Amino acid sequence: MCKRIFEAITSKVLFSILTLICIGVLATAYIMEHYFAVYPCQMCLYERNVFMAAGVFAFFNLVFIPTHFHRYALIGLGVVFMGGALLAAYHVAIQQHWVSLPTFCATSDLSSFESVEDLKAQLLKTPFVRCDQVTWSLFGLSLAFYNTLLSFILALFCWKWVSKCK
Repeated sequence: MCKRIFEAITSKVLFSILTLICIGVLATAYIMEHYFAVYPCQMCLYERNVFMAAGVFAFFNLVFIPTHFHRYALIGLGVVFMGGALLAAYHVAIQQHWVSLPTFCATSDLSSFESVEDLKAQLLKTPFVRCDQVTWSLFGLSLAFYNTLLSFILALFCWKWVSKCK
């Protein structure tokens, strides 16, 4: 059954699915942030960038790249998703305190403010979330864990599709 599903999916359908998944992940992240006050940390923003890049890359390949190059593009997209999985896994390790907190997650650059009032206004309007804090979880697992799982599955899916095209 699974083999027939892989054979039925064309590269254009796969790029469409991957583009929609990336849009869905980013839309969910923005809805959670703006409507449910689940604010992202710096690592979360980096993880969003992976989905932005993958979505743009998938859409670009869907629209502009000839079909005979799609195999190579899917290998690259698998690498992007695997990089996203590793980044999200590192975030999980930070949240579980298995590794130390990176400096970019613990401090902010305050040198660009000209006065204490500017600094105070910026601090009051921007919530600061540390990377080692879990701001939302489901079944005891953080969003970073789910991101790790999703990115890993998408990378494997891309590479499995490429291997069926031999």
